[in-house]
Amino acid sequence: MDILPDAPVLLTIVAITIVMNAVSIRLPSKVAAAASMLLAAAALTWVFVRYPLGQAILLAAIGCHAYFALAELLDRDKREMNAALQQKLRQARSVEIVQRQDAKRLAADLALTALAMMGAVLFLGLAPEAYAALKVLVIFMMISVTLQTAERVGDFSAARLYWLPEEERLIVLSRFQPRDFPLCELKEAAVWPSVDLLRLHPLFTLFSSYQDYTRSFGQTLKLSFPGETVYLAPDDAVYWHRLLAAFASHRAGGKENKVLPLWHPAVLKRLFWKGYFAAAVKGVSAYTGLLALLLWLQAPAWMMALLPVLWWLLNMFISDRVLIAAMDAEPLAEGVAAERAQAIFRKAGIPRTRLFSVDSPDYNGFAAGMNIGHGAIILTTATLRLPTPSVEAILAHEAAHIKKRDVLTVQLARFLFIGLLAGAAYLFYDPLKWFATHYKLAMFALIYAVMLIFPMVLSFVAQWTEVRADFTGAAWLPGGQRQMAQGLTDLAEAQDRDLEKSLAHRMADSRAPASRASIIERDSWFWRFLEFQFMAHPPLYWRIDSLARERDWPEARKRWLKDRFKESLPG
Repeated sequence: MDILPDAPVLLTIVAITIVMNAVSIRLPSKVAAAASMLLAAAALTWVFVRYPLGQAILLAAIGCHAYFALAELLDRDKREMNAALQQKLRQARSVEIVQRQDAKRLAADLALTALAMMGAVLFLGLAPEAYAALKVLVIFMMISVTLQTAERVGDFSAARLYWLPEEERLIVLSRFQPRDFPLCELKEAAVWPSVDLLRLHPLFTLFSSYQDYTRSFGQTLKLSFPGETVYLAPDDAVYWHRLLAAFASHRAGGKENKVLPLWHPAVLKRLFWKGYFAAAVKGVSAYTGLLALLLWLQAPAWMMALLPVLWWLLNMFISDRVLIAAMDAEPLAEGVAAERAQAIFRKAGIPRTRLFSVDSPDYNGFAAGMNIGHGAIILTTATLRLPTPSVEAILAHEAAHIKKRDVLTVQLARFLFIGLLAGAAYLFYDPLKWFATHYKLAMFALIYAVMLIFPMVLSFVAQWTEVRADFTGAAWLPGGQRQMAQGLTDLAEAQDRDLEKSLAHRMADSRAPASRASIIERDSWFWRFLEFQFMAHPPLYWRIDSLARERDWPEARKRWLKDRFKESLPG
């Protein structure tokens, strides 16, 4: 019997998860929890009785993934938030921000999704059973993308926006993403000549801290709030921009979007690089599409193994260009940040490193490029508004990543781990096949253990580079480690402030958390365990404390190797 279940069975499992989510949001909380557990137990019993052990475990894993992905889309908080907003609209004077609905806008969105997923779909249809593990990965990805698409279709069809003039609030009624924005928190308002779909489609950009409520290709209003940016295309965008921009704390800046036809070389070039990012980085469609093509051509085994590796090497070489295109980053050659950056680059011995800015409300910075000659540092516009010494500290940290080739190091660690697994599977294929036949449960336990170890290994390598970058970069700062620690503190406090406001925007008053722990505070042992063992960065409280206590990277390295396990334990 095949390892992978057929399509009707998969659809049945997804249908069960939909029912379970519907029960969890429609019934009272306590009753919903009991009903969901009974449904889950019944579904698991049916799966393990009806199907062989291997298929049953696989179906259970797919069902869990679908359930939690749906739970994020259809949760109780969103339903209660929608009800609270409807009640508020009934009690207050409101003006609807009317948006014309153009089916071509939705069709273009769906066409881009299909383009990005084409390779994965072809692989799913052409690949034999020997590629079952990769097929499962494609199924998981397709579930996530399908739910993202359903959310965008739902917002296109039913989302409504209202302006409350007396309360000075912007209300968004949406089954999937309701919002309540106080305009006193509006940071920036800008109007674009047209919808920039390549910037807004979630598969074609790195950031997701925005909500796209546009329903046509008309003039687009961009409203930036703490932690989130809202896009809409009202019938009279200029009027609404003039009205709402009066509340903004920052004047709109940046490069204005130009309206260019699809066949314009600049648009085609941007579509190529964005599409490449969507297929090769955001998903697995590029690699699976290549394998599907080679399978269709009946290529020899050595070619099936060699060409994906060569493509991976190409991706490493052009990674900076792909990331810059995906983020719509603009060169930053003037201003205080550019001057400080050049001074740091000279001290680090990486004068050819380029500095870019990207329009985003997130507080973040990135190092891109696999080698020093192709290095680039990207800072968000929100990060650039931090105090200058803190921006300088973030620049120094990212410059250390370029100097030490940390992006390459992490990618090599990923490739080495996968290569060792592939080599072991090739060398011990017959024993593994015998083991899987006679000890199916143990084989699945082994597979899940490998899936658990993989992120832990990557976390170890990534955290090594992060702690080293803190101390290496601090040596290039006038304030040394104290300035680096303060830069991380300012960054974390800004993230805390925006996250708290962002949570308030999307939750009803009765369910909004009264307070939450800061990300620079030492959390419970379970969250410390997750951060130290699975995340790319050590907890911020530890990084800041280490900069204050340790003299240099060798001392910090010893402490990190010890605390990585000590801080992961209770107590």
